[in-house]
Amino acid sequence: MSESNFPFIENQVLRQNLDEAFDHIVTLLPFAESATYNEAAKSAFCKTIIIYTALIVEALLFYVLDKEFTENEIEDFYSSWELKSKQILHTIDDSHQIVAGNYSRVLGKTGKEKMNLGQIIDFLKAKEIVGPSLSEKLDVIRKLRNEQHIGTHKKVRVYSKKDIENAFSIAHEVKEFVREKK
Repeated sequence: MSESNFPFIENQVLRQNLDEAFDHIVTLLPFAESATYNEAAKSAFCKTIIIYTALIVEALLFYVLDKEFTENEIEDFYSSWELKSKQILHTIDDSHQIVAGNYSRVLGKTGKEKMNLGQIIDFLKAKEIVGPSLSEKLDVIRKLRNEQHIGTHKKVRVYSKKDIENAFSIAHEVKEFVREKK
């Protein structure tokens, strides 16, 4: 097997998965630029490349999150306060009541393994691991990937080499960010 593109990733399984995703992208790139295929087919190849690029970004960010934060810290971040044993003391109108009860802290149900790209970005931003500049770029790649859900669109978007280059640029920046965090 060739040398890894992610040698700084200590988790061997994650490193192998990242390399396989990267190899898949490299395999698809010529198809996305080939004159053999029509624009719809090339756009479909671009979509897949964008999805795999976002997958790599998500995995790299998860690696940072996993190394720096415990499961309890994640649950704590997503915890909330809930009113228990609520008693209505007085009803003012249909929209307002005066109540009594006990507030209890309920740990979040989102654990590390269930976090999506948006949640990982939000968490790392809130913990000041990711700064505003990188956060904006991460939001771009998150949106590029999420646009692929066609159920909410009135028209199917066409993806191009420019979209791939944008995703690659962001992925490169994330890769360098994670390498430096090591």
